[in-house]
Amino acid sequence: MAKRTAVIDIGSNSARMVIFEKSSSYAFHLVKEIKSRIRIGEGAYENGGILQDKPMQRAYDALEDFCHVIRSLKCNKTFCVATSALRDAPNAKTFITKVKKNLNLNIKIIDGKKEAQFGALASLNLLKPILNATTIDIGGGSTELACIEDGKIVDTISIDVGTVRLKELFFDKTNEIEKAQEFIGKKLKSIPKHFKSKTIIGIGGTIRAFSNIVMHKMNYPLETIHGFEYNIEEYQYLLKQIITADVLELKDYGVRKDRYDTMREGCAIFDTLISQLDAKEMITNGTGVREGVYLQDLLRSSNQRFPKNFRVSEKSLSDRFISDTKESLYVSKVALKLFDTLEYIHQIDPQYKKELRVAAKLYSIGRSLSFYQEHLHSFYFITNNLNYNFSHQQRVLIALLVKYHTKKLPSFEDVKAYEMLLPKIEIVNWLSFIISLAKSLNANFSNAKLEFSYENHTLTINCPQKLFLAKESIKKLVKPASFAIVIKNS
Repeated sequence: MAKRTAVIDIGSNSARMVIFEKSSSYAFHLVKEIKSRIRIGEGAYENGGILQDKPMQRAYDALEDFCHVIRSLKCNKTFCVATSALRDAPNAKTFITKVKKNLNLNIKIIDGKKEAQFGALASLNLLKPILNATTIDIGGGSTELACIEDGKIVDTISIDVGTVRLKELFFDKTNEIEKAQEFIGKKLKSIPKHFKSKTIIGIGGTIRAFSNIVMHKMNYPLETIHGFEYNIEEYQYLLKQIITADVLELKDYGVRKDRYDTMREGCAIFDTLISQLDAKEMITNGTGVREGVYLQDLLRSSNQRFPKNFRVSEKSLSDRFISDTKESLYVSKVALKLFDTLEYIHQIDPQYKKELRVAAKLYSIGRSLSFYQEHLHSFYFITNNLNYNFSHQQRVLIALLVKYHTKKLPSFEDVKAYEMLLPKIEIVNWLSFIISLAKSLNANFSNAKLEFSYENHTLTINCPQKLFLAKESIKKLVKPASFAIVIKNS
């Protein structure tokens, strides 16, 4: 597999390119993302699907610059896929031939079911574990859905209803909203009943833009759209308001200027889908077709799924920013043993061992930037880069545990900004203390063999070494409960 891979997705509304870099067999991270509003489908839907000259030239110019970036960043492999606008166009071959001849770029037109497959593949591999859900990807020319049951993609469908298509057929013509909604309803009737699901996974610009509006309305503590979850029923009224709003009123709803031309159309499709699928909960997916294309290649020898318990972002951060992997794994292992040993006194649900393990493993990644304030650097690294395979609740908890693995315990005021995403402060304090203790026990970086026991309000640590530095460090720790810590040389 190439170390750097570029993936280009040519949609009816935008052309996007992402560049991923591998850090080990399955781990990767994003190094570049570019979007260009080429609107290649502009004018096509009212002209029999035929691509018009000016939109084709915009698309060609964007792809030419994409190719410059690909060469500059020394990508070893490039994938370029095209969706609705090109697959509907009688003259698509003319455009594809020109791009191949002049830019040496191969464009592959994918059908709607394959497009839905890519979105679902990204959802299953890059969100928190998903068992049952329906993915929705609203594009410029079409809308794709995938049905996920028991963690597997069981069916996909593509429907010829999209934002640019609606804009040209209805919204540009005296704003025929009722006719547009009738058109949408007829098109979406073809969705089979087994696609109904209380959980929907939203992909594509319209849904991400709407989720971003909801996020700000909630005063949400994270500014990360990928993995953002909310009750979609509570905000369906907002969809209806946006659909009937005048273009100039969209700003009042928090719609960005670059989405004015297709937001109402996208929301009209989204609103109908929510009702037809009986959806209750929304998971926003910041990835999509591009990531799906990349994953199909990356995971071609593993049945399109990552190995069990593998987490992309965790491994990527570890690969890039941990210089002593043995030490980080040791601290993580000790933290888990301490959690089990002290269970009688802390009474914390074992489910939090997942976050404890990751936080203890990644506690030192900020050191790669600077020794001073390394815990703060680590906090920012994790908050902004633990993107894949973790819920927002998990990400925030892990980041805060890393931030406060110091002498003091985090107070309510320290974590107040993230309160809606965190467990009780007592749980945060205990997990933070356990990491601090595990780190202190390896103050001399010897990775010593330790045995733990707890009885009579005393944690006893048996070790063949003296652990002089560890004893000094432990004396400075603030404990979340009253008990003694004794180190014995065995």
